[in-house]
Amino acid sequence: MLTRVNASILGGGADKRRLHRRVVHVGAILAWFTTALFLLIGFAVNSSEMYVHAIGPSVAAVLLTGQIVLRREHAGVALGGAAVITVVMNATVGNEDTLIPAAVALVVIPVIGMLFVNSNKTLSVIGAGLLVVAAAFTWGLPFYQALSLGLIMGISFVISSTLFIAIRSAAEALDERFKTLFEHSPTAMLEEDWSEAIAYVRSEFTGRPDRIEPFLMSYPAVVKRAVARARVIRVNRAALKLLEAENPDDVLGYRDPSLVSPATMDLFVGALVGLYEGKTFLEQETPAQTFKGSSIWLQTRYVDASNGVQATNILVGLADITHMKAHSEAMTELVKAKDEFVASVSHELRTPLTAVIGLTSELASMDGLSEAERVEMMHLVAGQAADMSHIVDDLLVAARAEIGTVGMDFGVVDLQAEIESSVDGLALPDVTLPEAAPSVIADPSRVRQILRNLLVNAGRYGGPQVEIRAGTTGDRAWLEVRDDGDGVPAEQVTHIFDPYSTAHAGGVTGSVGLGLSVARQLTELMDGSLTYHRDADESVFRLELPLAHSNSAVLASKKALV
Repeated sequence: MLTRVNASILGGGADKRRLHRRVVHVGAILAWFTTALFLLIGFAVNSSEMYVHAIGPSVAAVLLTGQIVLRREHAGVALGGAAVITVVMNATVGNEDTLIPAAVALVVIPVIGMLFVNSNKTLSVIGAGLLVVAAAFTWGLPFYQALSLGLIMGISFVISSTLFIAIRSAAEALDERFKTLFEHSPTAMLEEDWSEAIAYVRSEFTGRPDRIEPFLMSYPAVVKRAVARARVIRVNRAALKLLEAENPDDVLGYRDPSLVSPATMDLFVGALVGLYEGKTFLEQETPAQTFKGSSIWLQTRYVDASNGVQATNILVGLADITHMKAHSEAMTELVKAKDEFVASVSHELRTPLTAVIGLTSELASMDGLSEAERVEMMHLVAGQAADMSHIVDDLLVAARAEIGTVGMDFGVVDLQAEIESSVDGLALPDVTLPEAAPSVIADPSRVRQILRNLLVNAGRYGGPQVEIRAGTTGDRAWLEVRDDGDGVPAEQVTHIFDPYSTAHAGGVTGSVGLGLSVARQLTELMDGSLTYHRDADESVFRLELPLAHSNSAVLASKKALV
């Protein structure tokens, strides 16, 4: 990629040092190769002239090798030394055969050097051009011949250098735009180099290409070692913010192999397989942790923008999809809960409906029933019908609450009478009742619905001992339904008032899961509250409603569709 090459030439830091090392290393290899070639030719043809010509490349090879040994590689020094050696060698042992190669070399070497000039470019070109022209006068040529050759070399150098500088300027502008877009992009982005990782995978796997994924999944250690060879070479501000990193150094560098875990194995294997197969685009989702330990979900999009060596320039876009994952999981749970709800409603309605059908059939077909038997069967039919009515009431409240059309008819409600009526109607003889309960401002039918749901819940899931307490606090009346059962599991406490939720997996089969939700919705519509807590070994559902008083204006204001 042009911006990567340009960044290496123009930028500082590791990229620029790496380019200096490459120039010196390549130059050393070429110098030693040229030296060996001259020596071999000289030995083969028994020519001392070839041995002399080997002096220049050998001096350059020693100079460059010295830089490598001292780890002080510098392309400017290497190129400058090569130019001086070229001038000196052609001035001392050169001839007509070496004149043109030396002239070409003396043009090419400074032109390459111009790529490393960062300031005073015009002066550098003029100065280097004059030196190139002057070099021709050191080669023992007649004045006009030296002048002609020098001018040709100088003009060639100026034209080539100007062209190189123009290309570099265009690359600088492109690189600057890229850096600006990358750094200030609102999208979190990383630039990564996976070339070493892919090279390692190729060294470990020599089978059929379509078997690479099973191979990597079977050998996590190979995946970890490959990931440890992947480098993050650039990161923008948005990525630092998303990953909660203090500074770029937290992110830059080789990846930590410990990031490869059972939860992320598919992600890294997918990335390695995609790059191994030469894909230029890859999109994945993965769980991750920020540098501050926050758990998030990331959507990663890889684009291989490499130029030349595969996977050297991978642009990775990151997007936080934690909220989308949470929403998706919530929707999945809701769909599951509603499916269970439909099955539960069907079960709960089928039981009393079957009883009603059976009992009415017997009443219609059996003429020999006594009056007492008929009355008893009619009471049973009425009881089963009442159960169905209660289920339908809860369903209607749940449906209407979602669109805000639950009807309320406020009045003064004798809470003690409603408690006794609800207990009798549900045939719960073992319930301990309060001696007295205050009157409240509420809808009497809704109060009965709330009490019925609380008592049914206690009967289904609570312990054998159920107690109702009542009292007042300030301008509020309270009522508590207590039982000595095991209570709601801790992980479910925050969900017991959710629609279609049942906190007890071992409860009565077919529970709709609306009772507590409906009870709370109705309570809040009557300016009250319904809460749950544990008190020692008892489960407590506490209902609070406004106390009744003689102000009729308050009651009148509450006549409304809530």
